[in-house]
Amino acid sequence: MAVYIYVYYSETTAPANWRDQWMGLVLAVFLSNLVGLGWVYMSKMYHVVLPWQKQISWRFGAEMITGIVLSFLGAALFWLIYSTYFAATTEIVPLEHHRDGIIKLGILTIVLIYGYSLVSFLQYSYKQYSASQIESLASERIQMELRLESLKSQLNPHFLFNALNTISSLIYIDINQAESYIRQLAKTYNYILDTDGYQLVKLQDELEMIRAYFFMHKIKYNESAELIIDEQVSKIEGYVPPFCLQILVENAFKHSEISESNPLTIEIFDDKGEYLMVRNNRTTGDVKKGSANSDESYKIGLENIRNRYKHLINKKIRVTFDDHFMVALPLIKPSVTNGTQ
Repeated sequence: MAVYIYVYYSETTAPANWRDQWMGLVLAVFLSNLVGLGWVYMSKMYHVVLPWQKQISWRFGAEMITGIVLSFLGAALFWLIYSTYFAATTEIVPLEHHRDGIIKLGILTIVLIYGYSLVSFLQYSYKQYSASQIESLASERIQMELRLESLKSQLNPHFLFNALNTISSLIYIDINQAESYIRQLAKTYNYILDTDGYQLVKLQDELEMIRAYFFMHKIKYNESAELIIDEQVSKIEGYVPPFCLQILVENAFKHSEISESNPLTIEIFDDKGEYLMVRNNRTTGDVKKGSANSDESYKIGLENIRNRYKHLINKKIRVTFDDHFMVALPLIKPSVTNGTQ
């Protein structure tokens, strides 16, 4: 209605005579709504075939062209109907005499189309921003829950009880070894405190914690347990989720029958700088399905690691289960951490 009144006034420099022009106004409103509905329908179709996230410029262009074509068809239909059915009661001025009005109408149409497309894009952007914020919060919550699960294994009373028992025994056997054990235990718990709230930690920091954690287990098994960390791994600059290595080392001890005749060897090495490989030999021989040392029992810790990687990067861990148990952890490069440590 506003555009109709504006164009009419700009053409005649006089207010519209509604006694004579009300039919033209009703026709203009009807056709404008018809064009608008067609425009909205096409916009919804573009959401499917040409969504904003794929190509913003192409989407803007498609909506602009569609709006202009529909508006042109609506204007042509208006002129055809108006000149045909109202010619008997209203003096019709030739089309070329309305050049200025047509130009003004064209400019206003383009502005309206652009405004609609801009509002549509802003609405889409807001929805995407809201969805990304919700997804980020959900991912952060899941990460915290997964981290809490891994922390429980470190802070559970059973682990602390065994550590204190070991210290109590070592004090009477070897005071120096007892002191070393306490230092490694303190280093492990200090790592837990230092990485609180971190989604990623430096690989070298995780390896330091693993050395301390392994030392506490080696006290029990002596020469029957060995940790081999390849020298190349110590030079890699990368990140991993905290306690991923600890979970794998803990699983190796938990699901192995270790003795002098069946020693446990845990190896940590890299695969072309892309994956961190953690491998241990299976000391139990052929295990039966459903036993404490079966393949299923490994899934508890692995599921935790798998879910944490799922919410950090688009890479999956690889698991190999034959005469050795091996897990390949994707190394996260410093350039893609984005301050998540």
